[in-house]
Amino acid sequence: MGVIIYTGYGLATQRGRIFKFLNKVRPQFVTEIIELSSYDFRLSVFIKTCLISVVIEAAGVAHLYIALAALGLHPSLEVSLIGYVIMILILSISPFLRGLGAIEVSVTYVLTLYGYPPLQAASVTLLFRFYECWLPFIVSSSIFLVRKGNLLLRVFPAFFILLLGVVNIISALTPALPERLHLLKEFIPFSVTEFSNVAVLLLGIIMIVSSAFLLTGAKNAWRMAMVISAFSLLGHLTKAFDYEEALIALLTMGILWYTRKAYFVKYNVSFQLKAIQKVTILFIALFVYAVAGFYLLQAKHLNLDFSWMQSFEATLKTMVFMTDGLIPRTNTGLYFINSIQFGSAMFLSYLLFQIYRTSKKESVEGGDRQEAISLLERYGNSSLDYFKVYPDKQYFFNEAKDSFLAYSESKHYALVLENPIAPDSPSKSGLIKSFEDYCVERGLRAFYYRVAEEDLPTYQNLKKKFIILGQEAIVDLTTFSLEGSVMKSMRNAIRRVEHNGLHFNGYNPPLKDGFIQQLKTVSNEWLEHSTHSEEGFSQGVFNPDILKNCTVLTVENRESKIIAFLNVIPSHKDGEATYDLIRQSKDAPNGALDYLIVKMIEYFKDSDYKTLNMGMAPLAGMQGANMNEQIIQFYKDHFKQASRLKGLFEYKDKFEPRWENRYLIYDEVFDLVRFPGVLRAVSNIALP
Repeated sequence: MGVIIYTGYGLATQRGRIFKFLNKVRPQFVTEIIELSSYDFRLSVFIKTCLISVVIEAAGVAHLYIALAALGLHPSLEVSLIGYVIMILILSISPFLRGLGAIEVSVTYVLTLYGYPPLQAASVTLLFRFYECWLPFIVSSSIFLVRKGNLLLRVFPAFFILLLGVVNIISALTPALPERLHLLKEFIPFSVTEFSNVAVLLLGIIMIVSSAFLLTGAKNAWRMAMVISAFSLLGHLTKAFDYEEALIALLTMGILWYTRKAYFVKYNVSFQLKAIQKVTILFIALFVYAVAGFYLLQAKHLNLDFSWMQSFEATLKTMVFMTDGLIPRTNTGLYFINSIQFGSAMFLSYLLFQIYRTSKKESVEGGDRQEAISLLERYGNSSLDYFKVYPDKQYFFNEAKDSFLAYSESKHYALVLENPIAPDSPSKSGLIKSFEDYCVERGLRAFYYRVAEEDLPTYQNLKKKFIILGQEAIVDLTTFSLEGSVMKSMRNAIRRVEHNGLHFNGYNPPLKDGFIQQLKTVSNEWLEHSTHSEEGFSQGVFNPDILKNCTVLTVENRESKIIAFLNVIPSHKDGEATYDLIRQSKDAPNGALDYLIVKMIEYFKDSDYKTLNMGMAPLAGMQGANMNEQIIQFYKDHFKQASRLKGLFEYKDKFEPRWENRYLIYDEVFDLVRFPGVLRAVSNIALP
């Protein structure tokens, strides 16, 4: 195969008589070898690759030879070579599971043809496959699973708690093995065994509930899971000496302990204390009701005369659904027992609700908006800085009050917009560290959204992970021109717009209410007749109070009706201009937005700006460098929902911008799963 590839590469590069002949008889083949020639081909690397491949194949033959010798059989190089070749062939043509089963059968059959007994041939094959396939698979899988931040490792605890819950329920409802019960009776009273069985059943139900809350990263859910796993371990050993189920509980505890740092969502202490007070009052009320009821009903409604101590014992049993020996004589007695069990179930549900319930923390602003605006005027250097003091943001300041960052909080995450505003890099790093500590105290995780590539080292030094979000389009205003063949369609579109009587206009603040109402009409039509929606955080929403103080550029018809508009916002990056909302009416002709953007570019050029930031095209620039990017790229290429994102990139690319990567900074892979929901939540926060 290597010789064929090398020969094809030579034909493609030299293009002699053989190449011309093949081009006539097999043009498709020639197309493929021409594509091959476009790659950087180095003979030394090619030879090295071939040699490594030969060594790998020789190692495979040696594995089979060693397997024969290890089991005391007469090893043969011929048998080893033929057996390995058969395995490779089946591996190549197998349509699924990499030849699983087919290889074992075929290699065993080849060995029997060479005179080895079937049982010995099967043993050799299994030993060979263990070292050739299964051992590398187990080792690599283990390394992958235990790698810090791995998504599967993050999900494993919830899965095992769910599995243990199901095991508990099945184990409690199935009869115990008589020989194990007989052994336990010599050491443990039967009442303890009976109680353990009921406890295991209840713990199984609690585990199934707990598994869902573990996925949220709740610290209380982790603690609860550790406690109920420990009690399950004890319960399985004392109910019927079920050591198999106890081992599952022990394994679950080990996985929980290994992943303990992944659970960061904390709870407000005062909130939890109030919850404990409520739960305690409810338990005392239910307990007093049950004890008094057993004592007062006596034999008239139940089958026993209860003393206060017997009432106490009967209450405990009934609350854990152990009603053996309690036979009601009347409907009143039956209703009483059912009421205790119903109340106990409601109490348990309420207890779990309070344990897992997350208190709504009060929003804590690290400072005043006016202070943030003042610092922004001094140290701002980004087109996104305008939105860092937008009304939907919270602020976190350092102790010196000379740096701040803007964020919004949702779903136990703090989403920071880009970078902090700070006088220098050390101040920026220090503020990020302080904010990380602040997030740990409040049980939050931090995302840093739309970070530029030049700022990545700051976050890498803090051991943060990053993934590309998309690319921002930066148009060079000093070189932009409508001349040339590339811009021909753009020129034609603009001529058509002007031929239809549309013209460009600009309005400076403060804007009148009547004018704002016209913009509102266009905006509403844009929202109603498109797939767009109002989304904030890193962009603005239609807010009359904010728009009044913006410069607005419009496209209008002969009757001065507004067809399309955009509002100019300040960019704190030197020489850079940018805008926020860009919207058009439902009856806007094709090319209206192109016309508006071209006129805006001319407007900014006349104002001596050097560049124009057209905003980010999400998911653009994905290279598939890792599994996370490959998954996102697959979504972008195969799902219709992503088609609008590709269209946005293609539209902005018409203006020949320079594309700059923008990144999301995060802590763990599991955080990426939560990010879309967090972004959606903060983007939909209503302005004050």
